[in-house]
Amino acid sequence: MSNPLSAYLPAPGSTYTYPEFRELMGTLAVEGRTTGPEQLPGLIRYTAQNQQHLDTAYARPLLPALVEKLRQLPRPEHWLVLGETWCGDTAHTLPILAHLAEESRGLVALHVALRSEHPELMATHQTDGKNSIPKLIRYDAASGAELGTWGPRPAEAQRLSQQLHADKSLHTNQVVKGMNMWYEADNGQAMQHELLALLG
Repeated sequence: MSNPLSAYLPAPGSTYTYPEFRELMGTLAVEGRTTGPEQLPGLIRYTAQNQQHLDTAYARPLLPALVEKLRQLPRPEHWLVLGETWCGDTAHTLPILAHLAEESRGLVALHVALRSEHPELMATHQTDGKNSIPKLIRYDAASGAELGTWGPRPAEAQRLSQQLHADKSLHTNQVVKGMNMWYEADNGQAMQHELLALLG
């Protein structure tokens, strides 16, 4: 698999285009596996369920102002997203990022790197000391200079996640359900508004 980011990825490993990541998830779901070293039943189940989230998220409406901003970028960018197939937040946000990149008229190229295969990169892009994903890292396509990051969730979703995880009476499946409901109601808008603000 080609790795156009190899010149400035600090850790070895492969990257995936969005279609390749989507295909990987489908293959793993059929085989009853997931990405990463922990092949736990719950993570395998989430990988299978996330296929629908990928398809739903990709169809969400793009923010016209953000699409226009991407088409006016001063220089081409590479977007690298750290994620895993079992991660629900990745499934809800990665397709929108991929769709935005596709609509940038060649100014944004997006690739996905598995967190489990790039521990050093993840360690330098933690959120509150945690290896939270997804994590978008923007690079200047020519120089490899880092331009900024986003993730792992929109601010409102991050607050909700913290509240749900703090409630020890909730089962993991209830936390996941609560987050899924938030993403469904938001319809992909919060993340796009945050990206628009980051791009200035």
